[in-house]
Amino acid sequence: MDVKDKLLEQAKKHLSEPMVHDLILWIKQHLKHVIKQSATLCNEESTLSKGKSTEDGIWMLLLHLDHMRAKAKYVKTVEKWASDLRLAGRLMFMGKIILILLQGDRSNIKEYLILQKTSKVDVDSSGKKCKERMISVLCETKVQAQHKRFQTFEVKEYSALDELQKEFETAGLTTLFSEFVPPLIK
Repeated sequence: MDVKDKLLEQAKKHLSEPMVHDLILWIKQHLKHVIKQSATLCNEESTLSKGKSTEDGIWMLLLHLDHMRAKAKYVKTVEKWASDLRLAGRLMFMGKIILILLQGDRSNIKEYLILQKTSKVDVDSSGKKCKERMISVLCETKVQAQHKRFQTFEVKEYSALDELQKEFETAGLTTLFSEFVPPLIK
């Protein structure tokens, strides 16, 4: 039932356009998540008196975007999603490198990823609205004690790599920076 409901929600987003291919892609990408989410809800309902589920806590997601053609609209969309889902973090630009670092409840992080991959957020080379296809999930992990919690979501531009590195260091994310950012520099 949950899979059917989620698929119907997706179909409503494509009412006036061809959708079968998009729905097949969506179900391929999200079937396991929907089933796991459904199972988690069932488990939580049956174990409510036992306390929190194992996915509770604050999670962190680091994404790399290949490009943004309609930057102003894209940035506004990302800010709205972060606000709606109560996610904090940074949208970081340094030269051609575009990173999104998010912190929040795991379910909200997952919902953000679904929005990012299934919504038309950019434009293609001919100016037509398109979905984000060139996104990489660099890291998804639970926030550790040594990590600083962001209080807001901010868009920041950096002119040099050391400025970007300082942002990660200030947040206690030096390892995350050194593992994922240098390979992006070509």
